[in-house]
Amino acid sequence: MMTNKVKLIWDTVKSEAVGSGFRRIDVEHILDFYAGVDSLGRFTLLLITQENPDIDLELQSVKIHTAFREDGRWSLLFILEKPDLFELFRLFCEDLISSSRRCTDKSKGLPFVLARLVSWRLLFERGNLGILNESQVRGLSGELLHLKSLIETIGAPAAIQSWKGPDRADQDFQFEKLAWEVKTVWPSVYEVTIASERQLDYTHRELQLVVIQLGSGAATTVNGFTLNQLINDIRQSLKSDFETYSSFENCLLRCGYSTHPEYDNQVMILYSTSHYKIATGFPCIRPQDLSPGIGSVKYKINLNNCTAFQI
Repeated sequence: MMTNKVKLIWDTVKSEAVGSGFRRIDVEHILDFYAGVDSLGRFTLLLITQENPDIDLELQSVKIHTAFREDGRWSLLFILEKPDLFELFRLFCEDLISSSRRCTDKSKGLPFVLARLVSWRLLFERGNLGILNESQVRGLSGELLHLKSLIETIGAPAAIQSWKGPDRADQDFQFEKLAWEVKTVWPSVYEVTIASERQLDYTHRELQLVVIQLGSGAATTVNGFTLNQLINDIRQSLKSDFETYSSFENCLLRCGYSTHPEYDNQVMILYSTSHYKIATGFPCIRPQDLSPGIGSVKYKINLNNCTAFQI
């Protein structure tokens, strides 16, 4: 709905005789967002703030401009300079508006938006925010299911802080003395792929391998869920902690996720979750197992040979 509203404002202003101008997007939003078209006919998102944005950041194809206003406030403008990236810019604008909607303290709104921009920079450098493929959806869902379990046991702040998968760390979840690597497989599949010799390296901390079996279902499947539903469930559990919510949203963006209706078409079913303690005797390859000059090892483990390590 918000995407349509932003686009509608752009189309309306564009069609008017004056050719430029801005309109408030949502009067109920705690932040003062406006959509419009500048004097050169470029699509623009405007945020009016009490504080100086003082931003030192560039987004490829999007000009970021700040200006002091006559009313003593500041304007922060995002201007699309390359029309061929309109769809990406539209998603960007929608995300800034919708993700900041949970902010109940206006003073935290600008810091949230500025932090969000850092996560968006990489996506603009790539040139698109494509739809995650089936394998990526399943992999992200597996990590989110483990994250949800951690939230229920140790609380949201610590759980979100431990989630390192979005940063391509060696293990998906890390604490100082404990880490988890999450693998998502189809039901009745007992083989997992290990991406490197560091992924199951337990030299510096205790390590567990978490194997999540996800099947597929239909919209009417009992206990079925979609990626969007799983994320919304986690969002609900974070609604009372805006700082943790902000961290979670930025993690999702670094994973390449932005809400799309297409994700509602992929229904999944959780079949089982298994934990394995990675320790001496577990069939894995670590850096010290390799001869000098060998690296970037990728291999597979048959879990049928790992039952002695199952927790």
